[in-house]
Amino acid sequence: MRRTKITEKYQTTIPAEIRKALGIKPGQEVEWYAMRGRAMLEAPRKIPKPTKFLTGQIKLGVDAVELVRKAREELG
Repeated sequence: MRRTKITEKYQTTIPAEIRKALGIKPGQEVEWYAMRGRAMLEAPRKIPKPTKFLTGQIKLGVDAVELVRKAREELG
C-alpha cells in the first residue's frame, strides 16, 4: 500500500509503481470511481484500430448494436 497526501487544492500524486503498472503517461486522463467507501482509479484503454476490431467481431455473428453497447460500457 502506498500513501500520498492531498494538497489544499485536493490534488495528489499517483505513485510511480502504480503509474507504471497502469501505463499512465503525463497529460493522459484517468477515470475515478467511488465504490463502497473507496476511491478507484482507472486508466482508460484504447483499441488501436476500432473499426477493424468491430468488423472482425461482426464476422463472428455478433449483434453489432449489442457489441457497440458493450464496448462503450467497457471502454468508456
